Amino acid sequence: MSSIFIKKLKGLSYEGKFGIRIILGLLFITCLTAFLHFREVLVEILEVNSKAPGYVVAQVDFEFPDPDATMILRQESIRDIGKIYKIPESEIKHIHHQMEAELLSHPYWRKESNATFNEMYKALDAVSTVLANARITDARTLKKQKELGILDQNFYFSENPGSELPESFWKKIKDLVEASYPDVSLASLTFVLDYFEKQRWSLTSDIDSQKNFKEMIEETIPQRYTPVKAGSRILDQGERVTPKHIAMLKAMKAEISKSRNLWKVKTILGSLIFSLIITTCAGLYLQSRHRTLFSSIRELAIYISIILLGLALGKAGEWVLLNSSTQWIEYVRYPIFVPFTSILLCILINEEVALFTTAYLSVVMGITLAVDQASFLLINLLTGTIGALFSTHLKKRKEFFAVSLKMWLVTAILVVAFNLGHKTILSETILLDFATTALNLFLLALLLVGLTPIFESFFGIMTDMTLMEFMDPTNALLKRLSIEAPGTYQHSLSLGFIAEHVANSIGANGLFCRVTTLYHDIGKLNTPHYYTENQMLMGGNQFDIHQLLTPIESAYIIKAHVQDGATLAYQNNLPQSFIDIIYQHHGTTLIKFFYAKQVAEFGGNAKDIDENAFRYPGPKPQTKEAAIIMLADSLEAASRSLDDNSEETIRSMVDRIAADKISDNQFDECPLTFHELSLIKIKFVEIIKATHHLRIKYPENLSKKK
Repeated sequence: MSSIFIKKLKGLSYEGKFGIRIILGLLFITCLTAFLHFREVLVEILEVNSKAPGYVVAQVDFEFPDPDATMILRQESIRDIGKIYKIPESEIKHIHHQMEAELLSHPYWRKESNATFNEMYKALDAVSTVLANARITDARTLKKQKELGILDQNFYFSENPGSELPESFWKKIKDLVEASYPDVSLASLTFVLDYFEKQRWSLTSDIDSQKNFKEMIEETIPQRYTPVKAGSRILDQGERVTPKHIAMLKAMKAEISKSRNLWKVKTILGSLIFSLIITTCAGLYLQSRHRTLFSSIRELAIYISIILLGLALGKAGEWVLLNSSTQWIEYVRYPIFVPFTSILLCILINEEVALFTTAYLSVVMGITLAVDQASFLLINLLTGTIGALFSTHLKKRKEFFAVSLKMWLVTAILVVAFNLGHKTILSETILLDFATTALNLFLLALLLVGLTPIFESFFGIMTDMTLMEFMDPTNALLKRLSIEAPGTYQHSLSLGFIAEHVANSIGANGLFCRVTTLYHDIGKLNTPHYYTENQMLMGGNQFDIHQLLTPIESAYIIKAHVQDGATLAYQNNLPQSFIDIIYQHHGTTLIKFFYAKQVAEFGGNAKDIDENAFRYPGPKPQTKEAAIIMLADSLEAASRSLDDNSEETIRSMVDRIAADKISDNQFDECPLTFHELSLIKIKFVEIIKATHHLRIKYPENLSKKK
């Protein structure tokens, strides 16, 4: 399903499909509106203990969580907390063992308590456990517990905590044991408690309980918010930054974001109007200066896709800088996003569109992203311009890194200028700026290396980098052509050389002409010996297999190489633009030799012959490059039979063949102008003259005289 969609997308070139244009326009406006609407607020969050680089003033009224005021409230709340005491565990164990020994050695308790030993032992363990958990404190602390609703049954009141255990304490211990251990008999419990109460106990402060209790109280104290009026000074230049300042800056940023009312109709409408203005201006420019792009749905889709991808990259970069756990915005002071779009547009569309887009995208991102507007605009505008200017004719993907290096050199100069203005030229800040901008541009180059082939494949675009890859002589088709049809292969090489120089003379894509001509005759691989350039010499004479065929049979075989070539191209996944050249390089021209032969066999009566049977299937050339290749193909073949290599003869041949194509209406469907055609003919004469210059005939080696 996806492959069908991609093929249809590649086929969208110059059709005026209004519905698709509306969809693309709405998509662009919607995405641009969202980009402009959901923008972050730039409030620099400084580091604690750093010095403020300048004055910071409150931009709006806001309240911030005041850590100092909150701390004071919490300190006041824990002043009511008295000391908490406990019975040392070692004493409890000592008394426990002491009573255990007495129970074993003095059985008088059996008469007094009327309890069994097991009951007595259970009561001893229960009382020891409850005493170990018991805490003694004053009335204010117990009252605070009650206020906060965190009463603990292990806490006991004492008028003079820390000195001795009152009688009420032992009564509460008895109640707690009865409630917690119902299986303990009353007689044994009473006997054990009487024994424990008669002992002399020492109390110690329970530091851990006091700390935990204070923390619980502090957590119940709500955060204190302090109001700040707009225009109030938050920080003075050079002032030491405290946690309170950080809280104020974060609160101000949150209040500014909240005050924007993102989900109100008026706010959304404002972003939409701004988006419509930007889109309209860009559309008017493209319509007036780049009608081809504006009228081509495919190119328009490419343009919009790249712009939206660039905006997404900028928004993602902003999110990473502002919302990561590390405050990257403090280190990456000069983020660079626009060159990504500039280079892609230059490679996939053209340089002028890339330069225009660099300018308006730098402005849009500069006023929307949470960055320093002046530095962002200047750095992105210049690096984007450099990127577009030096990416026009990239031949290899690794050259992206060379372009990134050139952009970084420009960036380094700007960084030096900015640091001179901030008086940080001699600090480590400038080194950090050099490192972050270099890393930024390196990552952009990596992204371009990865994404460019995807765009080329998805939209069926041939960049110079892809064309260079198809020039590889180890390509399976080219290897077959050089071995099975060497004459055709040499013809293709010569034709590529001629077509490239001619195309460059009128500003057409010379490299495209050179590469596609290598594949334009691959259809001859099916029947290579039916073509003159591949025919072998037999007995010193060239054997022409067409002598055994009728003219109509020969014409059928000759023109079949077009369809055979297209079939081979499809099977070997050659780009559609290559297949177009295979179909168009002969157009619908007449195979004159066999047509004339057929006319001669019919006694010179051409009316009885179907001329279409001797014409190539077409279509006619649709581009300037296809027209140039058609002319070059005919001229290269004709120039081989020239006996006279003078300029007049070559010019006469060029004029005759060009006039023949024009009279046959072969150039009616391509945008080639008469002025360009005249320049092409002049260039053809120069090249053919240069390749057919007279050579000196060297005499045979004479044997040395003795």
